Amino acid sequence: MMDVEKYIKAHMFGNPTINPDDKHEFLGNFRDRVALALTVGQVQNGLPVALVQKTIQALPTGHLYIDGRLGPTMQKQLLRMALAADYPFTLVTQSGVRVHSETAQPQDMAVVIADTKGPLKKRITLN
Repeated sequence: MMDVEKYIKAHMFGNPTINPDDKHEFLGNFRDRVALALTVGQVQNGLPVALVQKTIQALPTGHLYIDGRLGPTMQKQLLRMALAADYPFTLVTQSGVRVHSETAQPQDMAVVIADTKGPLKKRITLN
């Protein structure tokens, strides 16, 4: 039988989560599942289209996460890439998943490609 006091202490502030900082930093994903992560600052200097496309091709079980605060031009470009490759994507806009302010900050994650099946088994090499 579980100790009631231990259970209450463990769940006092909601269900315990594993590595919540990783999930906040990478648009809701664990670090060990992320194949590509680009910050807003990197994307504002010019979206590395070839890098995103190669990562999508190299990780067929992946999922593209896009910060919903990116400008419409960047969002449109990323959505077109995902649709052309028939690649699953999500526009992340909910508060608490690395979206703490109305405007995107240069250090915030803008684009994340992560494996939805679990941790990456091997490194993805892009040539």
